[in-house]
Amino acid sequence: MGRPRAFDTDQAVTAAAALFAAHGYEGTSVDDLVTATGVHRGSLYKVFGSKRSLHLAALRAHLDREIGPAVAAVAALTDPAQALTAAIASYDGGPAAGLLLLAAVERAPHDPEVAALVTDAVTALEDALRPSHGEAAPHLASTVLGARLRLRAQPTAPKEH
Repeated sequence: MGRPRAFDTDQAVTAAAALFAAHGYEGTSVDDLVTATGVHRGSLYKVFGSKRSLHLAALRAHLDREIGPAVAAVAALTDPAQALTAAIASYDGGPAAGLLLLAAVERAPHDPEVAALVTDAVTALEDALRPSHGEAAPHLASTVLGARLRLRAQPTAPKEH
């Protein structure tokens, strides 16, 4: 009989999601994941199988914990200005779009599972905006996500030497 798992998988997935959101899939090494999660390499591979599988678990958790609540908050608003303001605040003011956007740009073109998750998340935002904005919902969802992507692309201030 094997030893019981010595770590909380939800905590490991949450730590991995934060790392992937900050550095992307390619910018995150397995050593980075080991350090961030506090879980030994062998245990990570035993539970998740691969870096890709951990990334998928992190993306799914991100969609459930960040995107889902953001979309629900937007969907609950029928006033167009309030709905759009909530969408912008949810995606620009917090982590809601970070991992989603990186997955869309970096992994979705090469990974059908990631592409399907990203498509579902974007469609959910469009559907949430549809009651308040009708046929303009897809355009507004793209605008919200594009603005977040643009904010992320801005260079950080150079460090003083």
